[in-house]
Amino acid sequence: MPKPLSISFQGAARTVTGSRHRIRFGERSWLFDCGIYQGPRDEAERINRTFTFDPEELDAVVVSHAHLDHTGNLPTLVARGYPGPVHCTAATADLSRFMLSDSAHLMARDVEHVNRHRKGRPAREPLYRPQDVLATMERLERHAYHEPWELFEGTRVEYFNAGHILGAALTTFEFRDNGRALRLGMSGDLGRPDRPILVDPERHPAVEVLVLESTYGDRFHPPTREAEQALAEVVERTVARGGRVLVPAFAVGRTQELVATFHALCERGQVCDLPIFVDSPMAREATGVYVNHPECFDQETSAAFANGNGAPFGFSRLRYVGSPDESRALNERTSPCIIIAASGMCEGGRILHHLRHGLPDPRNTVLFVGFQAEGTLGRRLRDGVRPVNVFGEPVEVAAEIATIDGFSAHADQRELVDWVARLAPAPRRIFLVHGELDSAEALAAVLRVRTGADVRIPEKNEEFDLWN
Repeated sequence: MPKPLSISFQGAARTVTGSRHRIRFGERSWLFDCGIYQGPRDEAERINRTFTFDPEELDAVVVSHAHLDHTGNLPTLVARGYPGPVHCTAATADLSRFMLSDSAHLMARDVEHVNRHRKGRPAREPLYRPQDVLATMERLERHAYHEPWELFEGTRVEYFNAGHILGAALTTFEFRDNGRALRLGMSGDLGRPDRPILVDPERHPAVEVLVLESTYGDRFHPPTREAEQALAEVVERTVARGGRVLVPAFAVGRTQELVATFHALCERGQVCDLPIFVDSPMAREATGVYVNHPECFDQETSAAFANGNGAPFGFSRLRYVGSPDESRALNERTSPCIIIAASGMCEGGRILHHLRHGLPDPRNTVLFVGFQAEGTLGRRLRDGVRPVNVFGEPVEVAAEIATIDGFSAHADQRELVDWVARLAPAPRRIFLVHGELDSAEALAAVLRVRTGADVRIPEKNEEFDLWN
């Protein structure tokens, strides 16, 4: 009999954030991703501090990419005694170094602000501290795409390019024991074809079992040109009102793509030539990491750098905002501009200051270009909640709230199904994660018809035998 082989879904099960899956093979066990859950403060605090296992008993962690909903709880794991390595791509390692540091800094600042208003109640503590991030960085082991390695005896791992953000990986595990073999595919976050900057998502060899994200499993993104036209219209009508366009965006991936798109629209004359501010020190650092990893670029971006052209990351109308004083000064501007600031779901970072000042002004627009998870401030704004709390205080919403889904770095239903359908033969079992239940159920129905696979939507902490 082969060794027992199972997977339990301990995060991002019937929800989008906090990806964490535990794999067991014989006496070995490891995590695939260890992301932070983003949502209401008390709920997030409870979920992020809770592990259903002893971190000291884990043998390894394998990471898909650097977004915090996939890596943001690694320092907590290390602080609780996890002794082993963290495997990732080189670009993911470079991005994680400052993203996790920034996360620790924002947590400390948020806790300090909250504690000032707790009025005699017990003080909160940050989820983790900078020293925990440093300890985590010492564990990183880098792997290239298409260069398999032995995780343990009988377990081989290989990364393929997911086309989601820089360094994002599709991951395959190949298990062999006692004459039996099984291939497991983990999508992490699957990107989209024909997007700026990065190569298209690859297809790894066929797998018997696939764990697939379902963020946009019930939706279809508009064509790129249609999304760009919608973006131009949002900018033009905001400028006509004399307002500012405030764009909450993840510092890694979304910001770089938006900068490239705004630049292209200006060059083509589709929007007026106005200043673009990237108000995120982390986004500036991330852009530097992008420049150092041309192996992830598509042909057009590679050619731009080969010709000595700094576009799409540096051009005359673009300004990277550094100090807090410079950030605050943006709120005093009287002329139209575009401000891109983290975080993408409005759960922290400099975008909160811009929202506090900008939401009451009907001339302004808050533009969402990415998924907004339930319970986040971004979701409440998108759903029309009035007023909203920013820094614990109510803020009236008079600004226009606009949403364009076409800039998502996540594949939509058609792209997900097409990607799976090209795996030959099709997986016999598919587990859908990283999606709200409605999205996962819609995707499951299509995949069952298209592939004939046994498609499951696991509940949190549900465990499955992978051999059977």
